[in-house]
Amino acid sequence: MMSTDQCKPVILAVLDLSAAFDTVDHNVLFSRLKDIFGPSCKVLERFRSYLEQRFDIMSIRGMLSDVQFLLTGEPQGSVLGPLVLTMYSRLVWIIA
Repeated sequence: MMSTDQCKPVILAVLDLSAAFDTVDHNVLFSRLKDIFGPSCKVLERFRSYLEQRFDIMSIRGMLSDVQFLLTGEPQGSVLGPLVLTMYSRLVWIIA
């Protein structure tokens, strides 16, 4: 039987990492990956273009803001997002 069926206390811990995806610093990530894999790794070049060629622009009452290139964060809902966050957090804690 389940604990709830037996009226036993149940503890649920929920961890929301949605904001953590916005904290990935591209320069730190690539600096650490370059140290590990070397500066001429082709995969790192592709990975860099995936993360760095992103920008943000706002429209308020028909007026557009200047383009701001994003130096942190990852595309929301991306398949690589959890992998990038895991690599970043491990690299920052291990190498820092």
